[in-house]
Amino acid sequence: MRKLASLQTVKHVRPIDGADAIEAIGILGWECVAKKGEFRQGDPCVYFEIDSLLPEEPRYEFLRKSSFKADLGKFRLRTVRLRKQLSQGLALPVELFPEASGLLVGSDLTDVLGVEKYEPPIPVQIAGDTRTFRWPIPKTDEIRVQQNDDYHFIEGLTGKPYYISLKLDGTSCTFIIDPKDGEYHACGRNYSYIPTSDHSFWKVNDRYGIEVGLRSLGGSLAVQGEIVGPGIQCNRLGLSEVDFYAFTIVDTGSQQRLPLGEALAVAGTLGIPFVPILERGDSFSYSMANLLEKAKGRYRDHFPGAKESQEREGIVIRSICGSISFKAISNDFLLRDE
Repeated sequence: MRKLASLQTVKHVRPIDGADAIEAIGILGWECVAKKGEFRQGDPCVYFEIDSLLPEEPRYEFLRKSSFKADLGKFRLRTVRLRKQLSQGLALPVELFPEASGLLVGSDLTDVLGVEKYEPPIPVQIAGDTRTFRWPIPKTDEIRVQQNDDYHFIEGLTGKPYYISLKLDGTSCTFIIDPKDGEYHACGRNYSYIPTSDHSFWKVNDRYGIEVGLRSLGGSLAVQGEIVGPGIQCNRLGLSEVDFYAFTIVDTGSQQRLPLGEALAVAGTLGIPFVPILERGDSFSYSMANLLEKAKGRYRDHFPGAKESQEREGIVIRSICGSISFKAISNDFLLRDE
């Protein structure tokens, strides 16, 4: 589970050119802006990731002008640039948080501090009645590469076969047959949607015959991917109709992703397009900085209908066997399009 708020250590402090009141600090693989003199290298802090929604309470009140979302009644943290310095997230002195007393560095404070993840409004194309669903497999929410100090996936993948795929900017969807009762579901990240003829998930299901296909393969596989197109996340791919791109196939019994070759074969059997694969290799050797640079690019290179200027959201990095998976989001995309 993603740590939106956690106890961390300041890795470095450095000045920002032309700035007298602020300076840059490093937390995990992130850099953010803090008041000058507030932290020294090695100090503990409570760090909040971008996409965090902080509750309305006095210790966050200084964020009201820049970050308060009246419709949510919470403070939303976003990627910003201050004095030409990229700032991603928020670090506050640990003294403000008695909830962190006695905890170890890396401890997750998300729940205890009442922090939630910001979710964009549900597009009308995928809004609909929902039903209860017990997730038998991991949800689709990749950890960002900047969290490597906590999760060590770069070190775990180094030297191993890997592939890098394009991250599509849409909404995640899972098509799955519940192994407990055999009922079929089309799910977003949080809900299973009741079948209707005008719901984008079910339109895609019907177009590709996904339920029939999964049952013909034994019913023990789930397809996870991205719904993209008109009305969804500004349709940054420039598509003429809603479509679906698989990015992983999961065995619902073992709860493990299939290796890339097997996943591509299943997608091919079902007739479902797979997300564009940018690179595959026998020995992973990228650093975090390399991956953040590689995340930059344009959707137009893969989707002719996209605007020439449209930044792509980023990339997803996985081991060929599927056991390691994380993402690198383009900072250019975050600054321009978030």
